[in-house]
Amino acid sequence: MGKKLQKLLQGKKVEILEKWEDSILRSFSPDAFHIFKKQKDPFANPVGHKIRTGLDELYDVLCEPSNKEVVTPDLEQLIKMRAVQQVSASDAVSFIFKLKEIVRKELLKKGMTESYNEWLAFDARIDAAALVIFDMFMASKEQIYKVRLNEFQHGRHFLTDGSICPSALVRRNMEEAAAAAASAAEAGNTPGGGKAPVHKPVS
Repeated sequence: MGKKLQKLLQGKKVEILEKWEDSILRSFSPDAFHIFKKQKDPFANPVGHKIRTGLDELYDVLCEPSNKEVVTPDLEQLIKMRAVQQVSASDAVSFIFKLKEIVRKELLKKGMTESYNEWLAFDARIDAAALVIFDMFMASKEQIYKVRLNEFQHGRHFLTDGSICPSALVRRNMEEAAAAAASAAEAGNTPGGGKAPVHKPVS
């Protein structure tokens, strides 16, 4: 990546990161967007904090002229968080491509259309990062499935997302069905239970 583009990216880091962060936060509800955006306490707002720090680290790596590995601790936490959410792989990875549009607009503002070759290098770096992020997302998904399968096999009642595991649901339904059948049988054997009389054939 050329020095002109690198200088622009470093100088406009705050503005670009804010727009990039907003592009992800808008995927949540308006109320959640407001909370994630305004609350800066990492303990009161862990989701917003992971998004903010993950993007910040990734941005610094992408802006470096070297081909440094894009995987960072905060980025890993961000991808793991996305894996737990009910989003597709394409939705989870799409945020990296939104950076292209934001940076392209900044280039046009600065009249840097002559830095096309520099942009191509940065563009290719984003594409490479997207592949890495996709692999990270799928690995996190696989880990979640393994945890849930283990919970299913051991009959634990609650999964990692707070829902009741399938084995517990099946067991509960069977217990309820058995209780209902026992209650019906008991009611049928009582004097007023409405049990139908058995008629013997007349010889």
